[in-house]
Amino acid sequence: MPVSTSKANPASDDPNPDPTAVTAEPEAPAPETATTDAKPARPPRASRQTRRERRARPSGPSRLIETSGPDPAAPLAEVRLVVGTIVGTHGIHGELKVLLTTDEPDHLKTIKRVYVGDEQNPRRVLGVRFHDRFALMRLRGIPTPEAGAEFRGQQVRIAGTDARPLAPGEFYLYQLIGLAVVDESGQPVGTVTDIMETGANDVLIVAPVGGGPDQLYPNHPNVVLDINPEDGKLVVRPLVYLE
Repeated sequence: MPVSTSKANPASDDPNPDPTAVTAEPEAPAPETATTDAKPARPPRASRQTRRERRARPSGPSRLIETSGPDPAAPLAEVRLVVGTIVGTHGIHGELKVLLTTDEPDHLKTIKRVYVGDEQNPRRVLGVRFHDRFALMRLRGIPTPEAGAEFRGQQVRIAGTDARPLAPGEFYLYQLIGLAVVDESGQPVGTVTDIMETGANDVLIVAPVGGGPDQLYPNHPNVVLDINPEDGKLVVRPLVYLE
């Protein structure tokens, strides 16, 4: 769901990209569609990168639905997941200093190719090491600090097929934003516009049909009954408050 708005060199410097690593590109990840479960699942750990990125964003859209992201029904093979933002360079060999927005940085050690900014073709990863919240990445075609400086502010993304596989019933946040919300009888309730991270269950923020204040639905099996990105729908049991 995060979107890169900065420019990048659209040409890849890897003349023979690995066909297994190159996939279509709307903006996020995985060869098989995540399975839905009768019980709503908490978004997977990898999806928290989006929440962390939102907290760190000083300005811009206030809700995830206001950002340009992939269709919730898009198969993971057609998606790219943001794992960090380039904030500078390190050393004399063109290492990129990447502010991480993923909860699984060690998984980056398994990634062979990444997408930088708006580039449609991946760059080969030559090395990854970590320092605090940052990853220091060496990428093919960026041999000097001067070359790396051109990419400051650009996002680093991975193919969905390279992300940690989802467990049954897990979903990425982009798969939830924009879903139509209905109740158990099929009556329209609203649209998921954002997700709030709390100490317990995540809370879905729903803009109600016809306008009015946002409605909040904790992502709990007794409240969120079914999540079906393929059908563009999420079923809830509206909360009843005693007066």
